[in-house]
Amino acid sequence: MALSSFDVVRPDYHSFPKKNTIDITYNLCLIQPMVELASNIIPLCERIKTQGVWIPFQEGIISANILDAMRAGRFEAEEAKHIPGIVLAGDRVLEVGAGVGLISTLLARQPEVEEVIAVEANPLLMDFMERVHSENGVSKVRRVNAVLTNDDISKVKFYLREDFWMGSLLPEPNPFHATVDVPTLALNELLRTERISLIVCDIEGAEVTFFENADLAGVSRIFIELHDHVTGMLGVGRLFSTLAEKNFVYDPRHSEGSVVLFRKIGPDDLFRSYAG
Repeated sequence: MALSSFDVVRPDYHSFPKKNTIDITYNLCLIQPMVELASNIIPLCERIKTQGVWIPFQEGIISANILDAMRAGRFEAEEAKHIPGIVLAGDRVLEVGAGVGLISTLLARQPEVEEVIAVEANPLLMDFMERVHSENGVSKVRRVNAVLTNDDISKVKFYLREDFWMGSLLPEPNPFHATVDVPTLALNELLRTERISLIVCDIEGAEVTFFENADLAGVSRIFIELHDHVTGMLGVGRLFSTLAEKNFVYDPRHSEGSVVLFRKIGPDDLFRSYAG
């Protein structure tokens, strides 16, 4: 039984997996409550498989737009595609904007990765992210609910939106339905004490200023999703300039669309072998 990049699996109560079929464990419900989400009716005890990661369905977390993206194979597709190619042996990874934990799950599966620190500002996603990591059997992830900054402030306002991936530190341009105060952590201290070598960043426009006061001495790669619909092209240019000043350059071999890998230039980086 071949599974596509998106699968809603309905349990068969009358048979067990046979030889040469995928062994799938189900959260069986004697009575399956149903929820109507846009045009989809889905039992609450089912899971969604996207980019090779099981995501539990939970009303209030998986919105109609996010469900559609998972079904179409678009959810985190570019980031997921490049994860195996951007990690190095011994990597300690900081993921900023960890969401529901899909990318941190993929990172933790890489044998080269020593540990992933998954930082998410939205407190409503933390228990769900823990469940995602548990259901996918990954253990190399530490989850942290915080906003990383080098400013001397104890908390920051976070703007919640219907689609969790639109939640951000900015009140515009998209409407928000609530706000929550989130505790802060010192970015530079975390980078230093946790010996971070790779940063993965998806923070809905806040990437423009995030790295300006960052001490990136121990970091060799930064993998970022750009949000030009929030920052405009001036914001994109500002980010590129900031990272160029810190000796990071655009790496075309592991960049795609709005997902960009920046790699720190070293003394031996005058030439690269031909990629074909």
